[in-house]
Amino acid sequence: MKSRKGMIAAIVAAVTAYMEEEQDALRLAVPQRKPVVVSRPWGSYGNEEARILWQRGIVPRVMIFGCYPESKT
Repeated sequence: MKSRKGMIAAIVAAVTAYMEEEQDALRLAVPQRKPVVVSRPWGSYGNEEARILWQRGIVPRVMIFGCYPESKT
């Protein structure tokens, strides 16, 4: 009975080692992808639009930049 338990343990260890080697081989074979940086064009578009409206005098500076000319900081 003792040898049978040892044989089962050896088989399980061999299968586990084989599976780990296969996973390592697949990891090396599949190129790792770099995360893609997602830009937010709407944010930069909104900032540009607000600057244009301020330059044309349509929107006061306080609405866009949040600074008040009276306050000296």
